[in-house]
Amino acid sequence: MKSKKREARRPKVLVDTSFLLPALGVEVEEEVIDSIPLLRRVEVLYLEIAVVEAMWKVLRVVPPGGMERVALGLEAIKRTYRAVNPPPEAYVEASEIYYRGHRDYIDALNYSTAKLLGIPFLTIDLEFAQFLEENGYEVEGIIVTPSKFKEMVGERSRQSGTDT
Repeated sequence: MKSKKREARRPKVLVDTSFLLPALGVEVEEEVIDSIPLLRRVEVLYLEIAVVEAMWKVLRVVPPGGMERVALGLEAIKRTYRAVNPPPEAYVEASEIYYRGHRDYIDALNYSTAKLLGIPFLTIDLEFAQFLEENGYEVEGIIVTPSKFKEMVGERSRQSGTDT
């Protein structure tokens, strides 16, 4: 019973595709790798379309014989993280972002979903954050970079008296 209460208090964060790739055996930027251990402190959410995007990257870098590792990673993602469905309004807003000039619809859908669900979106894409800001979209409290995420999670640990 105590663990359910503890789970309910954990903050949620929606992760960009980059944060799914390490589980699939794909190399990523160091700032992503440094953030992975901190994900234990939050409830990690992802969009299924991000898994599809991750698989496109996997297909470019993993040879056919390496798919066993990918399968294990997919199982780990599905067991450890929670898939969420974008609200219908997120698809519409993501389309608007796309038509305004950001040509990565999945980024836009992640952002719109996080915004509508009222949770942070963890990404390393600073150009996307800048694009959103320049086009009048709310960024503060929604877009979280790894450095902000570290502060956010670290601050929560200090407040709760834990260091895990």
